[in-house]
Amino acid sequence: MDFNLCLKVLDAEQIRQADQFTIKNEPIHSVDLMERASEEFVHWFTKKFDSEHPVVVFCGNGNNGGDGLVICRLLNDSGYTVSLFCIGNPETGSRDFKINYDVIQNYNIPQTLVEGDNFPSLSKDTVIVDAIFGTGLSRAVTGLHADLINHLNNEPCEHRVSVDIASGLGCDQLFDEGAVMRASHTVCFQIPKLSLLLPDHQEFSGELVIKSIGLIEEYIQSLPSNYYLSTPAFISSFIKSRAKFSHKGTVGHNLLIAGAFGKMGAAMLAGKACLRAGAGLLTIHVPKCGVNILQSELPEAMVSADNEEQVISSLYDLDAYDVIAVGPGIGTNSITANVIKKLVSDYQHPMVIDADALNILAENKEWLSLIPEGSVLTPHPGEFRRLVGPWKDDFERLDKQIGFAQKYKVNVLLKGAHSSICNADGLVIFNSSGNPGMATGGSGDVLTGIIAALIGQGYSGFESTVLGAYLHGLAGDLYAKKNIEESIIASDLIDLLPKAIRKVVKKSGRRTYHI
Repeated sequence: MDFNLCLKVLDAEQIRQADQFTIKNEPIHSVDLMERASEEFVHWFTKKFDSEHPVVVFCGNGNNGGDGLVICRLLNDSGYTVSLFCIGNPETGSRDFKINYDVIQNYNIPQTLVEGDNFPSLSKDTVIVDAIFGTGLSRAVTGLHADLINHLNNEPCEHRVSVDIASGLGCDQLFDEGAVMRASHTVCFQIPKLSLLLPDHQEFSGELVIKSIGLIEEYIQSLPSNYYLSTPAFISSFIKSRAKFSHKGTVGHNLLIAGAFGKMGAAMLAGKACLRAGAGLLTIHVPKCGVNILQSELPEAMVSADNEEQVISSLYDLDAYDVIAVGPGIGTNSITANVIKKLVSDYQHPMVIDADALNILAENKEWLSLIPEGSVLTPHPGEFRRLVGPWKDDFERLDKQIGFAQKYKVNVLLKGAHSSICNADGLVIFNSSGNPGMATGGSGDVLTGIIAALIGQGYSGFESTVLGAYLHGLAGDLYAKKNIEESIIASDLIDLLPKAIRKVVKKSGRRTYHI
């Protein structure tokens, strides 16, 4: 895995260092780097919003405000109706702010210096450009600035676009009490900010757009960080080719332990996804009540019948399988719990543990140390809370995820927008694919099947989790592009998985030979 192909997540000081290194070594004047960043913002903006939308730009007097001034000027040049509001004394602004403030005085753009009694009333179709505070913010926003931000949050505007980061939001912290802009979109300059990738802050980040501004990538890669955001190039860089003489016995014999009475759909979804993701052989162990369902609806899979009619109660020979996935739809019956204990005790290879198997482990935490090293756990936030206890915010939740993965030497995928994937070394990759329409029953079962299939094909647990999460999300994106997010159901993800895989393989540049 070439992590240089990811986007590295850095803190505010590291971002400042990357700016300064580029300014010195490209070389480029800081005011010209500001121009470059603003051009990238405007290039995106003009594709997203037509010039029928009135635009109001709000600037502080720091460098983020300087970006806002340039954006204001460039949008005006592009034919948009733009108004400018500055807060803070322009004479005490940063050097680059003052340079651009002087330039914009030559333009016929309505300008207002914000005071306590002249906050504007805006129409629903007005687009707010938020350039009040940037990544250098080190404390909660209070006073006049907070009053302005709260006012703008309460205006009827549908779109608030933050420049680099929402005003009031720290790069890696949410300040207590202070005001924060509720952004519908954030156009982030080259380096993702940790706070923009965490669900606690979704109302302050909105749709995240990352635009390169030409910071020197080699220097960015030299800075220490355990956080990365996946990219298509990164995912494609470790996709494996199937050997010419591969057969069903060399690309993974998977065992899926899933289902209970009334929940055989979970077994069906996980099983079908496993096969679609490339498993050579699949055996599904289910209660007796599920045998006929699976034999008729998923003929490509072999079915192992449990002794019990409605729940999982027993295990057979485990040595025949390259990877085992367990959890979808199994319930938390005490008989099934005993199966989970035996499974984690006896199986010596990485497995995929999801859903009710996680809930059983949460009720029997002394069994966690029995989980084979390199295994993959795929909890949603509720399941993870049962495993590790409550947290005060998402930064603490992330710390608990890292601590758990390191303690038990496993990979933990915490599901959600920008799912965070942590390995035993404490390295975290945030997933960059997917959309809100994937918040639907059975979606997690599909993910379990995909990850298991990838492990069976020779990927490590971490590689399988990163690749599986990306393919899962990409399938959802392909559906949403053709249809609409809200109508996604879990089986749609399976249907579009081949196209998602094809897209990743094509990006990898894998050659095709015809003989």
